[in-house]
Amino acid sequence: MELHQLRYALAVVETGSFTAAAAAVRVSQSGVSTQVQKLERELGVALFDRSARRIALTGDGERLLPVIRAAVEAVGEIGATAADLRGLILGSLRVGTVSGLTWPVFYDALAALSAAHPGIDLRLKEDTSARLSEAVRHGDLDLALLAWAAEPPEGLVATTIFDDPLVAVVAPAHPWAARRAIRPAELIGMDLIALPEGTGDRAALDALLSGRPGARAPRWEVATPSVVERLAVRGLGVGVVSAATCRRWEGIRAIPVDAPAARSRLGVVHRGRPSRAALALLGLLRAED
Repeated sequence: MELHQLRYALAVVETGSFTAAAAAVRVSQSGVSTQVQKLERELGVALFDRSARRIALTGDGERLLPVIRAAVEAVGEIGATAADLRGLILGSLRVGTVSGLTWPVFYDALAALSAAHPGIDLRLKEDTSARLSEAVRHGDLDLALLAWAAEPPEGLVATTIFDDPLVAVVAPAHPWAARRAIRPAELIGMDLIALPEGTGDRAALDALLSGRPGARAPRWEVATPSVVERLAVRGLGVGVVSAATCRRWEGIRAIPVDAPAARSRLGVVHRGRPSRAALALLGLLRAED
């Protein structure tokens, strides 16, 4: 088998089709298809189910994927190690972050890494914390900045950056605006504004209200923190987010929720053996923490 065949197979997995894979690796579609078929013949198993509209891995393909990915990454480490000896960092770095992140240190670290090591193919993806943790676990991302309510995502190495309590966010004219604290029971029946399931802030809110009589789903479920701010400042409901999420918001009142155990945590997660590029980014983030 050839290294390029393994890379083409990974490209098909990552893009979902032979056509998109061909564009990604800059080879003709027929070339990618032919080389993957040669790989399958040599291995003696079918890697892909081609009968559906979207290409999918077979059961054998699912079992072989981690080995194929590890083989390609191991070969990449040869060049990365040589570059490291020359004081360079090369390769790719696939980073994920929760949607709407406003932490400046993260973006400063990305800029510093890009400037110091222009040979890194740096990619960034926004998504919910739940989907990001799965992407890191499956090897689709090298590391991710995401949130959780209680314990970090299972099976990943986590470094906590923020560990914040929940706050109720209201407009200055709201009856709660002068309050020092809000009891969890007072949130029942309110028109709550919340981030979607899969985010740390929402997980903390759901845990807080779970099992309480009369608790119901938020009236306003929005994709990004900025929309929580826009709705709350106009008096359309009570936003419930972490203190860090609304730290830079203007024109609102953030009142602590009187529930010490209700916390939202934000941190960096990665698999057990991060690449040199990932270690470089982690070092920048820790230096600024």
